[in-house]
Amino acid sequence: MEKNASAVSVIGGADGPTSVFLLKRDQKLTLRQKMQRIKYNIKRTYVEKTLKSGGHTLDEVMAYLVKAHGFVELDKDSDEMREEYSRMRASFLIQHAPKLLGEYAILPQLKSESQEDLWDYVRQSEERIQKAMEISSAEFDIDFHKFQISFDDINDNIHFLIEKRFGYIGGGASGNKKIVKRFQQLDKDIHRYYGVTEEDIKTKSKRYEDVVRALCRK
Repeated sequence: MEKNASAVSVIGGADGPTSVFLLKRDQKLTLRQKMQRIKYNIKRTYVEKTLKSGGHTLDEVMAYLVKAHGFVELDKDSDEMREEYSRMRASFLIQHAPKLLGEYAILPQLKSESQEDLWDYVRQSEERIQKAMEISSAEFDIDFHKFQISFDDINDNIHFLIEKRFGYIGGGASGNKKIVKRFQQLDKDIHRYYGVTEEDIKTKSKRYEDVVRALCRK
């Protein structure tokens, strides 16, 4: 492989691939990036040293969202939730049960950096998502919940996504800087409440890594 070969990343999630960008493998970090990495490592060291055992279940987290912060669980039978559940289930299927996809089990490969090959890669990735959505819930399913609080503008909200089968907590915000900052505070609070067990700390489990990363975010 050439020294300056590139890697492609697709940002996806519940709604499938949404954007693509290229990263040079030999790209050097800027001074700002180096400083950010140092700051992150210092913060992570502090978080890990101060993280204590005593976690809560995801059921308790969902109750905490409602009782402590006023979130409302969205109706699973609504058109919006059915679509979001379908996309989310496809994403988890690709991650945890790719064999069910047959010929689509293997992640598409980027042939070159040309625009044509790039968009072909995106097309194949979206086809993979669509194929995963076609797999019946009897073969693979998730336990998906969405909680939301809305503000004066109907489009402004903070939401959290919880998937109980694989232990996933995610979320986002739509609105001004104040709303986004509020989400960031809540995200840390929710992950801190979720916490970790003694076993998570010993084994550096996925739950441990998820909580540590969340507490290290801005």
